[in-house]
Amino acid sequence: MIIYLDNIIFNRQQHGIESRAWANMIRGLLPQPDAQLRFIEYANAIGNDERFRLDLARRGHLYVLRNFWLTQWLAVNINGYDKPFIFHSSSCRVCSSPHAVNIITVTDSYKPTFFSHIAISRCDHIICTSRAAVRLLPRNFQSKATVVSTKKSNENIALSILRVYRRALAAKAHATR
Repeated sequence: MIIYLDNIIFNRQQHGIESRAWANMIRGLLPQPDAQLRFIEYANAIGNDERFRLDLARRGHLYVLRNFWLTQWLAVNINGYDKPFIFHSSSCRVCSSPHAVNIITVTDSYKPTFFSHIAISRCDHIICTSRAAVRLLPRNFQSKATVVSTKKSNENIALSILRVYRRALAAKAHATR
């Protein structure tokens, strides 16, 4: 399964609980044999404490974007796929490809904005880090949410997220028939 991980949280946060949870998820996904990981981030992401400890260029395909302040709220464009793939954003951002299965992460510190509301309305699924994070979502989008506790081991976090990915891919495949 092809998985694009949007590491934008590493640019928005120098260090903190959200970037730590995202890095732990990546650490859990790296050894998974069926996860073909690709990472999308901006040039200055390496300044984040958690990102600095990950050697992503050696472990998977790394796509570095420019102009963070201009493009951080825009949908990411990924071309070249004729089958569904996962696009999982560490913040509220989606991929504009018709084959993307858009998944976003919402944490306890989520603050609704115009752009986050658009992303939540366009995403296929939402991974929340707690039940409290689900309650922060607008009611009509809470049915898209699955709680994945970041207090588990990296491997258990990864297994829970891979289950969400498989369900989302199956739903996309069923919808396109």
